[in-house]
Amino acid sequence: MSSRTFLKIGDFARVCHTTKETLLHYDRKGVLKPGYVSDNGYRWYALKQFFDFDLILLLKETGSTLEEIKRYRNAGRRDGYLELFRESIAVLEKEQERIAGRLSMLNNLAAMGEEALQAEYDKLFFERRRAEDILVYPVDSEKITGRESSVECYSECLMRSLMDGNAIDPPLGMIIPDTFAEEGTFRICALFTVNRNHARLTNARRMEEGEYACFFHKGSIQSHGRAFREMMNQLAEMGRKTCGHVYAYDQMNYAFACEDDEYVAKYVVRVGDGKEEQNAGREEVE
Repeated sequence: MSSRTFLKIGDFARVCHTTKETLLHYDRKGVLKPGYVSDNGYRWYALKQFFDFDLILLLKETGSTLEEIKRYRNAGRRDGYLELFRESIAVLEKEQERIAGRLSMLNNLAAMGEEALQAEYDKLFFERRRAEDILVYPVDSEKITGRESSVECYSECLMRSLMDGNAIDPPLGMIIPDTFAEEGTFRICALFTVNRNHARLTNARRMEEGEYACFFHKGSIQSHGRAFREMMNQLAEMGRKTCGHVYAYDQMNYAFACEDDEYVAKYVVRVGDGKEEQNAGREEVE
């Protein structure tokens, strides 16, 4: 044995920028054993084992366990590591997808929060909105307006959305059907979530692209009813015709409402020039 090609455990640990304890642990696990053990029990590592140690670090960074690394190292096949590489790629791609989903969720939450904090409440305005796919879940109109029972409605909606293969991702909202909205009646008949996966389900609907009248309000559920009627009255006075249901986006009430019975919502409804809604078929909320 040449001291030029073998190093004592302390020297090898220094070359690998690790500790003796780590090398002893790898030895006990059977992942990286010394190249040679002398009669007096001294452990000697071959210089080329540095690359084995480096590969172990890389595999650990990808999420592989020491047990998995040991199994593939001891497989005795030339493609053993290649199989582990492929498995690690699949795991990391799935993790990347999960992180991308969480990042998207946080971006949505941040955007909703900024909009809620900067909004000018109880003032009608108009904006151009892109088409949006949603999943619709009918609810009991009386139950949804109750303080305690509304939580049950929201919970059931989110669970059904999850069962439909949709991520529990904001925004979440309420739907006031056009038949009630035209009368100025504040009657919530369904909840909706954004259809992130564009699933083709029977409860899938589309909010069409176009110009939308918008209205922010913060207050009790009773004050939301009054604010909604005020919004519809203002549109009527302006001669603006509504085309379809009114959608009320929940603006993270638990984060931006100051009181327990205070709700923050953004109401949006597509508007036309009078001709558009005559040719538009009524949407269904069932």
